[in-house]
Amino acid sequence: MLTITLRLLLATLLLCLAACNPTSTPNNSASVATSSAIMMPPQETDDDLHGIDWFQGSVAEAFSLAASSGKPIFLYWGAVWCPPCQEIKHTVFKSSQFIAQSKLFIPVYLDGDTDRAQTLGEKFGVKGYPTMIVFSPQGEEVTRIPGGIDISRYNAILAASLDSLRSTRLLVQLALNTPNLLVSTDYRQLAYYSWGQDFEALPAGTDPILFNQLAKRILDQDPESSARLYLQYLVMLAKAQTENLVKVEPGQLLVILNSPALVIGTWDYLAYQAKEISSVLDLDDLALDNLKDRWQQVMLEQRHHAALSTAEQLGGWFPYLTFYFEDASTNTAVPADQLAAIRQDAETANRVTRNAYARQSVVNQVSYLLETAGLQDEARQLLLAELERSAAPYYFMSSLGALAEAQGHIEEALAWRNKAYQVSEGRATRLQWGVSYVDSLIRLAPQQTETISQTALTLLDELSEGHIEDGGIDDTFAGRNFRALRRLHKNLLAWHATQIDGPLLENLNARLGYLCGRQPAGSTTAANCQSLLVAPNQDRS
Repeated sequence: MLTITLRLLLATLLLCLAACNPTSTPNNSASVATSSAIMMPPQETDDDLHGIDWFQGSVAEAFSLAASSGKPIFLYWGAVWCPPCQEIKHTVFKSSQFIAQSKLFIPVYLDGDTDRAQTLGEKFGVKGYPTMIVFSPQGEEVTRIPGGIDISRYNAILAASLDSLRSTRLLVQLALNTPNLLVSTDYRQLAYYSWGQDFEALPAGTDPILFNQLAKRILDQDPESSARLYLQYLVMLAKAQTENLVKVEPGQLLVILNSPALVIGTWDYLAYQAKEISSVLDLDDLALDNLKDRWQQVMLEQRHHAALSTAEQLGGWFPYLTFYFEDASTNTAVPADQLAAIRQDAETANRVTRNAYARQSVVNQVSYLLETAGLQDEARQLLLAELERSAAPYYFMSSLGALAEAQGHIEEALAWRNKAYQVSEGRATRLQWGVSYVDSLIRLAPQQTETISQTALTLLDELSEGHIEDGGIDDTFAGRNFRALRRLHKNLLAWHATQIDGPLLENLNARLGYLCGRQPAGSTTAANCQSLLVAPNQDRS
């Protein structure tokens, strides 16, 4: 059975968002100021960055300038290959209103493949691409803004952050203890916070009911913020479910579905979290089916709304497909008339999107839609055609590998994963794609012992080659880099335990030992590296 999962909000679904939970938490500007790395926008095309005066110095210099000038910082963390990043760049960043607002900030563009980017990402508690954070002039994190919302609302949230510059962490504490001190802009900031990338703002174990309480308090004053807070309550409730299943009345959800404005204002929730939200509704089967029918109808009716980007318009199909394949009685393909409409929307989106970077987002969404609808061959043909024009074709090669694996074509899947790794660019990116290839080998062809061992060791050799000697900063054991290596290490040990004794562990230790020796004594990166070393007598089981 096919299922729909959250794509643009959560950093963990697709390859571009694949990152484990952080090993550290965000720090303030005092710790940031220790870095002197130059953070320049990646060299893409002039029109990708047109109009925004991205800061040209180091991150430390940006925070220093913020403190002396009184300007807040807008930090964008992304990667060239990342589809949601390109979605932000070709919608929000090209908005004349955003460009005008950016002049009130110090905009910092941090690409994941630049020197020290992963170390800084770890300091900021970055989980995946893209992450957008507003810092106060004093270096305190104010808020994280999600993708997947329309441009006008994005700009409104950015403007609201200028009005208060109160940290989301503070607002959560006020909500928990003294909610009467919250003002309208605080509710809006909480409603549009990127909870999927939260690390410290929301204390562990917070009862989801908090968001329902906030939704009720702001309902009359700001229905849209109330709707988003209510849906966040339902999402958190679904994720927190245990044996004591909690069900809620659907009244507020019906209000949202009956309001076109609220549907657009909560599009990211309604499009990508339909399964989670519907799972906690207190309805009998017939009433739930009726609500799902209404949900599908309004999303399909609104999917061509002018406020939605091309990629997000396609998101209007996902509730329909979620509920269609969720129905246990469904054993057939999607009806022909609906498939025809899906094909038409996909073709239109493909045709109207011409910029190679913008297509990174749109084609990814189109292929996912086609695959979800059961049109795997059409998704494959789309991806194959895109390889010649994509700004980062290795991303789509990985998608082709995933598609081949889902269809049981193991050799083809491994070939695409390998090719994606071979042609990928950027230090952090090559590590991520290489680890993905080794993971695929272990999962799909564990008998290929020589290929698995040699590829893993080659990855470590790449990390050893000339980076520090050339004046770079070694952040091999920081941020996404370390999380990728930790995953690789764990999978290799589990795989090796099933194999005949060989030199892999000894060679692995030798490479890691060399890399550990390059880390500053007593540093977090040194400790991270040491944690990967295998003791000589360690039980392989």
